[in-house]
Amino acid sequence: MIYSNNDMIRQQLHHYRTIICCIFALILSGCASVNYYSQSIYGQVEIIKKRQDINTLLNKDELPDRLRKKLNTVKALRRFSIKQLGLPDNNSYFAYADLGRDYVIWNIFATEEFSLRPKTWCYLVVGCLDYRGYFAESEARQYANILKENGHDVYLGGVAAYSTLGWFDDPVLNTMLRWSDIRLAAVIFHELAHQQLYIKHDTEFNEAYADAIAHIGVLKWLKQNAEQPEYDAYINAQAQDEQFITLVMKYKALLNGLYQSGENDESMRTGKKALFSQMRDEYKLLSRNWAEDSYAGWFETEINNAKLAAIVTYRKYVPALLDLYEKLDNDLNQFYGFVKLLADCDQFQRRKTLEQRAIKFGC
Repeated sequence: MIYSNNDMIRQQLHHYRTIICCIFALILSGCASVNYYSQSIYGQVEIIKKRQDINTLLNKDELPDRLRKKLNTVKALRRFSIKQLGLPDNNSYFAYADLGRDYVIWNIFATEEFSLRPKTWCYLVVGCLDYRGYFAESEARQYANILKENGHDVYLGGVAAYSTLGWFDDPVLNTMLRWSDIRLAAVIFHELAHQQLYIKHDTEFNEAYADAIAHIGVLKWLKQNAEQPEYDAYINAQAQDEQFITLVMKYKALLNGLYQSGENDESMRTGKKALFSQMRDEYKLLSRNWAEDSYAGWFETEINNAKLAAIVTYRKYVPALLDLYEKLDNDLNQFYGFVKLLADCDQFQRRKTLEQRAIKFGC
């Protein structure tokens, strides 16, 4: 898929009209909403303005070799995502934008002091999410500090990619190209999966589904394009990742038990601190023989409820979805049909089906 100049102009006009409509909606929804949504609009406009067609860039002799190689990889991944994975065939990831920073947005997760249930924020169009994103790090930190002052556990993390769910033609960003080709593939497949299927008010399902598609896609990509050692390294990394997630879920259960124990606040604070320390020690034992310690950085900074909630939000239902994919004979078309039916259920029935890992269900 190639942009012409006229196509680019028409698409930009369409996008700006969409943004103008959003502004009018915000004006009607109150000052607090305007203040937050304004930064989102300006951030999206910046991305649109900096977008450049990948094919046009590849025709430039002065393009750095590393960037040329990465953009050619993006093109190959995008073709693969359409032909082999059945992901949306649209203009997303056929353009590139250099934002001149390491992250595109900064996401905030927050919980109460004695809870692992993430605070939710509700937005126009996308519904309620378990996090709040800012295009400016300073604004994200300012809001995170307000939440901390109000007694919340808070986790703030930079994000290198996100999806506009098909509202805009998402470009590949400079923030994504510093990764390995495998991680780049996973993120592109993940974000395209959001465009393919998105359920309002169910962050855990949406993120798990996108992660499951990313894993399935990377395995297929490696089988067709990688040498055996690279494939084996990915499988080993995934096994370590599963061990880390199992550890997180273990301590989620232990912390929930503590918070529901009825003990006084001081006892729970002491117990909470002890469990996080115990979790660190257990991870050191778990990872002592790993060739690459992928989560060392995660444990070097403060662990709190919000940090665990961020992991749970993205990964809780991934094993169940991958198991269901296997039960459906590793057939993506069957799997897509299954999750679309699952999307028609209410959240309770959807989660019950995932917990039971049942390919036959009723809503």
